Amino acid sequence: MTKKTLNEWQREASVYITGGMSSSFRANQFTGVPMYAEKADGARFIDLAGKEYIDFFMCHGAVLLGHNCPEVKRALILSIEKGFFAGMDSPETVTFAEKLCRAVPAAEEIRFVNSGSEGTLLALRLARGYTGKDKIIRIDGHFHGVHDYLLANNLVSKVDYENDGNRASRTIGRTAGIPYIIDQVVIPIPWNNIEIMERILKEQDDEIGGIIMNVIDYNNGCFLTTSKYLQQVRMLADKYNVVLIFDEILSGFKTGVSCGHGYYGVVPDICTLGKALTNDVPMGIVVGKKEIMSKIMDPVNPVIAGGTFSGNQLGIAAGNAVMDILCRPGFYREYLPRVEKFYEELKKLFNSYGFPAVVQGLGAGFYIYIGTDKPLETYSDLKRTNKPLAKDFFTSCIRHGLYFHTDFTVSAAHDQGTLDEALSRFEDVLKEF
Repeated sequence: MTKKTLNEWQREASVYITGGMSSSFRANQFTGVPMYAEKADGARFIDLAGKEYIDFFMCHGAVLLGHNCPEVKRALILSIEKGFFAGMDSPETVTFAEKLCRAVPAAEEIRFVNSGSEGTLLALRLARGYTGKDKIIRIDGHFHGVHDYLLANNLVSKVDYENDGNRASRTIGRTAGIPYIIDQVVIPIPWNNIEIMERILKEQDDEIGGIIMNVIDYNNGCFLTTSKYLQQVRMLADKYNVVLIFDEILSGFKTGVSCGHGYYGVVPDICTLGKALTNDVPMGIVVGKKEIMSKIMDPVNPVIAGGTFSGNQLGIAAGNAVMDILCRPGFYREYLPRVEKFYEELKKLFNSYGFPAVVQGLGAGFYIYIGTDKPLETYSDLKRTNKPLAKDFFTSCIRHGLYFHTDFTVSAAHDQGTLDEALSRFEDVLKEF
């Protein structure tokens, strides 16, 4: 029987599902076609035509321990056999929360939500409710989910590149359906520029209730900040009575169990977590200082935080299993050096073929910028890359069984043998250019 192509699957799915995909982010940025899979295990998956791929997408970086992780699978089965439920909590819920509070510096108290978008939405509401001030400073180009407040200016394609760093950025990419009035309470500014942040806080200190940013920007590849900058932001937030929010939905647990803010040594007031924390099982978490989180339980004027499936028992079971693995002595000492070695071997391979590419990575997240041989430090440096060449290169990678989409990730299931095989496939790709 003839196997259907991915295009054919999309056409068939589109009869019933808008666009033929359950998320608009599933259209592959290089091929334009969503992936349809039959099964996944470890660092690999098989599409509906029976083709096997080494997966470097790992569900937007959410599968840090690999697909079908045995420990997570056992935890889910036990929860199902016990009689899983939502709408109520359990001893396992408390155990998971305790593990998080012990491991994550920002976590004095936590609240479970259902997604990263819901997490950042609650974080903004807490900042406003706690301070009594409505405006939020966000970083031009940082991604924080798909709710109305933060959808504009959420990727490098929506950055105000005309901004010389001396003003707030223009609102770009609001999208249909989002009212203009949102612009009155969200102020986008350039990243790693403490001067413009201080100026805006000084001018509008009685109106700004929160600052939200990514600690490590994996959504646009791999762009970094510094401890100095984060410490300066921390000082300004304290000075102007502003709630500092670090969005670690994507960066959380990729550099260690203390997350990105632990790596940089700067603790926010609120931190959002998710993705890798439950290894592909839906859940989001908002953690923060007791004083701020307690606003949720304010008897007079609370910040409402609730959801039917918040803290559902399947997510709780997965989270407990994941935390047990991440907190094992030596887990990251064995895992991350293997990842860093892979990055170095990949760099050598590109150099040996004279192919213009830069590999930038920190912890388990990385990116390959095509068309340049110099490291990228700012979003403006993306002008040096070659988009047509990148499309051709990654399309070839996918043909050779190396799956890239967005948010490149090396999971703990990518053992040395798998990474060596991946390097061999990369070499086959490079022979085509």
